[in-house]
Amino acid sequence: MNLSGDIWGAIMPLLMPALGACLIPIASLDRDQETVKAVRAAIFGMAMLALAVSFYYLTQMWGLDKSLVFGQLKMDRLGQFSGILVTVAAMMTVLQLWDHLHHEGWVKGEFLSLLLFSVVGLLLFASTTNLLMMFLGLELLSLPLYVLTATLRFRGESAEGGMKYFITGAVASACFLMGTVLLYGLTGSLEVGGIGDKLMLAGSDPLMSVGAALLLMGFLFKISAVPFHQWTPDAYEASPHPIAGFMSVATKGAAIIALMRAFPGGIGMHSGLGERVGLALAVLAAATMILGNLSALPQTNIKRMLAYSSISHAGYLLLGFVAGTPEAYTAVLFYLVIYMAMNLAAFGMLTAYGLVGEQARFEDLKGLGWKRPVLGVAVVITMLSLAGIPPMGGFFGKYFIFKELVKTGHVGLACLGVMASLVSVYYYLRVVVALFLEQPSEAQVRERSEKPEPHTFLAATTVLVCAAIILAGGFFQIFLVNGFAATALKEGIQILR
Repeated sequence: MNLSGDIWGAIMPLLMPALGACLIPIASLDRDQETVKAVRAAIFGMAMLALAVSFYYLTQMWGLDKSLVFGQLKMDRLGQFSGILVTVAAMMTVLQLWDHLHHEGWVKGEFLSLLLFSVVGLLLFASTTNLLMMFLGLELLSLPLYVLTATLRFRGESAEGGMKYFITGAVASACFLMGTVLLYGLTGSLEVGGIGDKLMLAGSDPLMSVGAALLLMGFLFKISAVPFHQWTPDAYEASPHPIAGFMSVATKGAAIIALMRAFPGGIGMHSGLGERVGLALAVLAAATMILGNLSALPQTNIKRMLAYSSISHAGYLLLGFVAGTPEAYTAVLFYLVIYMAMNLAAFGMLTAYGLVGEQARFEDLKGLGWKRPVLGVAVVITMLSLAGIPPMGGFFGKYFIFKELVKTGHVGLACLGVMASLVSVYYYLRVVVALFLEQPSEAQVRERSEKPEPHTFLAATTVLVCAAIILAGGFFQIFLVNGFAATALKEGIQILR
């Protein structure tokens, strides 16, 4: 089979991370103590190079306004958008991992290899409309993350979190596959567009409803929506800080885009199931916002607080599906960009301040804001944006979604979203209070004076970059909405028949 230039262009964004994932374990086999630093630098450089080349091909396609297809792989605007989102998140994660793993005292090449394999799965998951290929992408992105969650074997909660993530993830994958099998058996198609056409002709069928519900469960698990959220706090707490941040943004972003392709694009909203799917998403979105925000209030561990925060943000994103307009889906894509910056900065803050291991409580942040004020200001920007306070990007992400809800008559859900955001202000501002308004205890002062200042330049840089993206989303949101999010949905509009 002869592969043309366009076909190579479509597969290169996936091929490069896969190639890097295969080469990194080989490069890290050298156990010579004299070359260990060079080997570490080499494997991190290989990971960054693989992601940078993937990012380059994606941006080239975007700049040339080209949509490439290879078999079931669709590198259209929506696929390019998800690829850019995932590769940027992965590059920032690799930079944070350099500081985090060195501060933890160990660096393993297979860690980066698993991360790259997960990136390949994420790109595949969000860049196809074939349910079988989606399932393969789902498994390829999930299996490495199960391992990465449980990597810190010397911590008891690591194995527990990894096992909970694995078991619940296996159930969700089984539901996704069973839903695919039912829909294929009833319609004879694995393409979401073909399934949607058959569903419109067939009318109401209980088995079709069961298949669609099972399929939807698989998506909802990946975005941590209620009631498929139980794994999230334990998995995030067990994971290294950068991996928790990556899971919270990359998996949620890819799952939201895949869900956008599947349900509004074919199965749910334009068939006899449309009304029931919309009602189910409205109920789940409301429950997700309420439970996520209320559960975050009493948390003393920052990572668990951010985990419940991530659950609540899944509710905000689902509200865009409830509104169902092209502008609402554009707002969802814009929100994903800002959400990526907010959560990578929030989890990266822990590494940037040298808090590793079990040092992830609010009291561990006391007084640190004054030690590194520039980083502290970036964290304040992040927390204000997460809380939805203007003029930060997070405010406009929610505002655009709520506006579409009001336009489509879902005023009650919009009001509920606003009230949920007001509740979140409390626990986000707890971080700011701990950084700048609370004094560390004498024991903390003594412990910090005895330890050398952590070298976390790369992690701190990623936090600053994320803060800049948040500010850009606040002050130049029209450019991001019209030039990035709306453009990404331009071809996606065609599948919103």
